Amino acid sequence: MTEATGERRVWDWPLRLWHWLFAAAVLGAWITGEWGGFDWRQWHLRFGQAALGLLIFRLVWGFVGPRHARFASFLTGPKTLLAYIKTLPRRDAPETPGHNPLGAIAVVVILSILAVQSASGLFISDDILYEGPWFVAVSEDTADLASTIHHRLAWPVGIVIALHLLAIAFYRVYKRQRLTRAMITGRKPAERVPESASIKSSRTALALILIIAVAALAWWLLVVAPPEPAVGEVWY
Repeated sequence: MTEATGERRVWDWPLRLWHWLFAAAVLGAWITGEWGGFDWRQWHLRFGQAALGLLIFRLVWGFVGPRHARFASFLTGPKTLLAYIKTLPRRDAPETPGHNPLGAIAVVVILSILAVQSASGLFISDDILYEGPWFVAVSEDTADLASTIHHRLAWPVGIVIALHLLAIAFYRVYKRQRLTRAMITGRKPAERVPESASIKSSRTALALILIIAVAALAWWLLVVAPPEPAVGEVWY
């Protein structure tokens, strides 16, 4: 607990850094993909690759990170979710230290849809300038399917982003819960977070090792491992 501010730490710094980098990568990929045109194809690729690497980190951190970063700490059953939904109209409902049950569903949906979006981008081609790093490893039918998935998920991703922002606004204005501030500082008011629910450390050493390992894995997956194009083909 921070005595001067009366706050307790609930979010570790690796998770907070991941959150903002992932938001920037997804938003950048979406904007460059929807409105960037051919001039922004390379930026769309870079943002997408960054999002893929960040997704890998989050999935692993969901098992080895501090308490509130772990999936096991916030994924609940239908009864708990329904009970929480019933408290939404109440302004005085207790605040959840980590992700609330509805937020947990949002996390699963966001990670799932963006995992499919990022993975499908590895196998697509626009038949003009761009080919995903693993395009040459699959059949034409598989590449077409990946391209269809990638393009059809574009607007659902935009809708998910919009719903996420609306939820943050709802909690700030109606519930008076400053979720964005907590994701910046890592702390919530002590009167809303029991001491037993706070985290003691961010597991910095483990986070740094994982960051290096994921960066190496992403480099291998996107640059080293993809097969070379057949002789005589142009591969951008």
